[in-house]
Amino acid sequence: MRKLKSILGYTWAVAALIIVLATFFGNDYFSRALASATGITVSPWYSGGDIVKVIAHGAYKTSIHRPVFDSLIGQTKKGFVQINWNPAAGLPSVIKEGIDYNSDGKEDFVVTLNTATGETTLSKTNPAVLDIGKSYRLRNGWAVRVLLRRKT
Repeated sequence: MRKLKSILGYTWAVAALIIVLATFFGNDYFSRALASATGITVSPWYSGGDIVKVIAHGAYKTSIHRPVFDSLIGQTKKGFVQINWNPAAGLPSVIKEGIDYNSDGKEDFVVTLNTATGETTLSKTNPAVLDIGKSYRLRNGWAVRVLLRRKT
């Protein structure tokens, strides 16, 4: 009986070790499989939302994300639109670009970004545009979040 308990104990220890190693090495696969099975997505407040328009400028491109007003229940009164420029190697020292975030054919604001210092200015023509929320360097480019007021 004692020998049987030892065999079962060692078998369980080896099985547990194999399970731990499989979980560790397959962590990325298992987490992605679980997330896709449950339909969980990254919050647009973190990711910037879906990209709705890409403008090619030759050496670099501008990606305009959808306006984000999402909240846990419904929508908030204030949100943002994120604009990305990449790749970093192709960016000019100063980017000045007019953005039509709501696709109505009219320029809503002009954002100017100094890629050396990160200094950002905003010239707005749409009253729903509030101010610069944040500008930050990404792994391969720059991003700017422009604060917006939701039209009710």
